[in-house]
Amino acid sequence: MDDNDPMTRTTEAPSVDLAQIIPDLSAYASTTVRLHPRPGSPGPRDSHIGGPLLWPATESWPHCEAPDCDQYPGEDPGSPMVALAQLTAADFPEIAFPEGADLLQILWCVGYHCCSKHAPCRVVWRRAAEVTEILEAPPEPDLEGELPGFYETYIPRPCVLHPERLIEYPWLEDLPDDLKDRVRAWDRDTDLYEDLSTAPGFKIGGTVIHGSAPSGLTCVACDAPATLLLQLDNGEGDGRWCAIEDRDLAYGTPEYEQAYTPTGMMVDVGPGGLFACSADPEHPVLFYSQ
Repeated sequence: MDDNDPMTRTTEAPSVDLAQIIPDLSAYASTTVRLHPRPGSPGPRDSHIGGPLLWPATESWPHCEAPDCDQYPGEDPGSPMVALAQLTAADFPEIAFPEGADLLQILWCVGYHCCSKHAPCRVVWRRAAEVTEILEAPPEPDLEGELPGFYETYIPRPCVLHPERLIEYPWLEDLPDDLKDRVRAWDRDTDLYEDLSTAPGFKIGGTVIHGSAPSGLTCVACDAPATLLLQLDNGEGDGRWCAIEDRDLAYGTPEYEQAYTPTGMMVDVGPGGLFACSADPEHPVLFYSQ
C-alpha cells in the first residue's frame, strides 16, 4: 500500500443482519477484503493494483504464451503481459502464500484471444527480500494500429489500496435447497439478499459476484476446491457499496470518476475472478468473467 492517499474507505453497514434473520446463513458467511483501489503512485514494494512490480532485473518479463494471442501473431514470445496486481503477505494475511513467499504478483495479457474466452493470467509468488535489483522498464504490449483505446481499457491505472474486511454470503443459487427456499420466502417482498450478500469491486477472498463464475470450481491439477483469490471489476458499485467517504463527490467530475471507476479498466461486461487451489497455491489459477 502507499501513503499518498491516506483516507480510509468505509462500506455502509447492511440495513438488516442476514444471519440474525436467517440464523443458518451464518454457517455460510465468509470474510472478504474490499481493496478500494484509488489512483495513486504506489512503489514497487507496495501492495497495489496496476503500477510497478518488484520484478528482478535478471528475470525475464512474462509474455503471453497463448497460441491465439493477436499480438505479434506467429512470433515467439507473444505480447508482453501487463501488471494487474501486487499483494504482500504483511497487508493480506488472508491469502494462502506458499512457504517462504511473501509477495504475490499477478499479470495478464491484454491482447485479443480468438479461441479462448478469457485473457491468460500469470501468477508469481516470490520472497521480496530476495529482489535486490529491480527491472526498471518492463516491456509493454505494442497496441499501435489496434482499435483506438480498446485494449488500453484492460490496463489498470496504478492504484493504491485501502483494505476493508467485510462479511459476505454466497450467491443464492449456491445455498442448500432448504436454506435457499427460506431466503426466497423472506426476500420475496424486499429483494435485498443479492444487494446485501456479495460485494462488488476489487476484493480478496469471499464470494465472487453472482454469475461471474461457475459454482463448485476445482483445481485443474489436483481437483481440490478452488477459492476466490482476487475479484476484478469495472467499478466500485453504487448504493450501499459506494464508500461513505465518496458520496459527496459531484457526478461527472474527475474525482467522482476516480472513486467509482478507479482502475479505469474493463473486465468484459462485469466482474471476473481469479481462483486458487485450496490445497496448493502454486497450482495453476483459474480465471472467469461474465
